[in-house]
Amino acid sequence: MSTPTGPGSSSTGPAELGPGQDSGTDAKQWPEPLYAVAGVGDLLAEQLRRLVANAPEISAQFQRNAATLPDDLRSLPRELRTLAADLPSYAAGLQSRARDLDSEAVKRNVSTAQNRAQDIYRGLVERGEQAVKQPS
Repeated sequence: MSTPTGPGSSSTGPAELGPGQDSGTDAKQWPEPLYAVAGVGDLLAEQLRRLVANAPEISAQFQRNAATLPDDLRSLPRELRTLAADLPSYAAGLQSRARDLDSEAVKRNVSTAQNRAQDIYRGLVERGEQAVKQPS
């Protein structure tokens, strides 16, 4: 008895193909969200490789920052008091700006953000498809 390898698998047909196996068609073997997750994983692996490659520089920067930490911590209470004193005027300014918002501009910005999110998602799906196709 064989174990199904993909969603909607049956005993015959392309659904038996596992990830990275080409059926000779352009049909996807897995749902797009799974490819997007694979794309995120591939992107994460790339970023981790960069992080490892930059570890000596990051360590040196940490050492430099650690040297100034005591002075930074001593000035923190003063900076927090200043921030707390400025919050009411900052909030009033935000309220004023919110009243003055152009609803059409907001709709355009939301549409632009949606389009960008869709582009990013499509890019992750494509990246995931490529990652799945790569031989191990």
